[in-house]
Amino acid sequence: MNLRNLTTKWMQVQKSFYPNYFQNHPMQKTLKVLYALQGTGNGHMARATALVPHLEQHPSIELTVWISGKHVDLKAPFKIHRRYTGITLFYTENGGIHWLKVIFKNHWLQWCWNIFTAPITSYDLVLNDYEPISAWACRLRDIPLLALSHQAAVIHPWTPRPHKVNATLERIIFWYAPFERARGFHFKKDGPHVLGPIIRDEIKNLICSPRRELLVYLPAFSLQKILRILTRLELPVYVFHPDVQHPYDVENVTVMPIDREVFTQVFRQVDSVLCGAGFELPTEALYHSKRLAVVPIKGQYEQSCNAAAAQACGAWKFSTLKKKHFKALNQWLNAPIPHRPIMTTDPKALVQTIIADFQEDKNLHGYKWEQEKPVYSPGT
Repeated sequence: MNLRNLTTKWMQVQKSFYPNYFQNHPMQKTLKVLYALQGTGNGHMARATALVPHLEQHPSIELTVWISGKHVDLKAPFKIHRRYTGITLFYTENGGIHWLKVIFKNHWLQWCWNIFTAPITSYDLVLNDYEPISAWACRLRDIPLLALSHQAAVIHPWTPRPHKVNATLERIIFWYAPFERARGFHFKKDGPHVLGPIIRDEIKNLICSPRRELLVYLPAFSLQKILRILTRLELPVYVFHPDVQHPYDVENVTVMPIDREVFTQVFRQVDSVLCGAGFELPTEALYHSKRLAVVPIKGQYEQSCNAAAAQACGAWKFSTLKKKHFKALNQWLNAPIPHRPIMTTDPKALVQTIIADFQEDKNLHGYKWEQEKPVYSPGT
């Protein structure tokens, strides 16, 4: 008789002598959980920074972390067990997607090979923040997957859309990293499966003392394009850009490399933020009641949806950044700051709820995406 059989027999004897104890204290299997995140945007890493520690501390979980993609400026404060190359987006100097580079500079065959060879079957549950390799591996091998991403909220039928709704692009967003069930994060909580944003403690607990200064983070735009218009403003401007190695000044503009601590310090002291129409930085700015304007990346439908959602919260939108927009930029900087507080999601409570629900009935409590037209009225 092997050790496993002996253990089973011993448990049966225990249950026969103490049936009430085992009824009131059921033995729970340790869940092998995979947290997989997209590495091509700082927002995914910021969310993981808030969620992963609570997953690691959960007594019923054995956690593994995967990441795909390599355009993250924030460093991971936790162990990453497996890294994949993923799919990288490339941009033109005007902030649009450079589709030729996307097609020819990515390793598509390697990406497909990674999907078929990913060791996904050893996990009981996969939590996925828009990471395509694990998402497709789960779909092919029928492994339970719950999407925890902003993209899951973007394609939810209740969330804001731009004037021009594109159902085809919404299908592409879904099929890039398909899910069985999802809980999405958006600018506003809207129903049980569209939650408010998760904001990192270091940002959430900031005590801001805003001055009439501007923080700019537009990594998809060339630095020359940004400086051409911002040097005409009559206020201090701080530009963070991935192409910068050392800080320097150009007239009223201080140009700096991406540095987490410096970025947080500048964020604390400014009253205005000009950034891409991503998710994390805009929601952080709105949470701290800062003046916000977003510039969506051309050709990126998700950012158009984000811009519509941000506008509903009082933000301004610029279609691009050119000299002809200087007057509108000044109007925005002189406009009153709207105070529309947003409700955030507690990462610890979310982790406890997800794991408890899954342990109780093995079901993934989230919405199921349907290929249908959005029911939300397009934004303005």
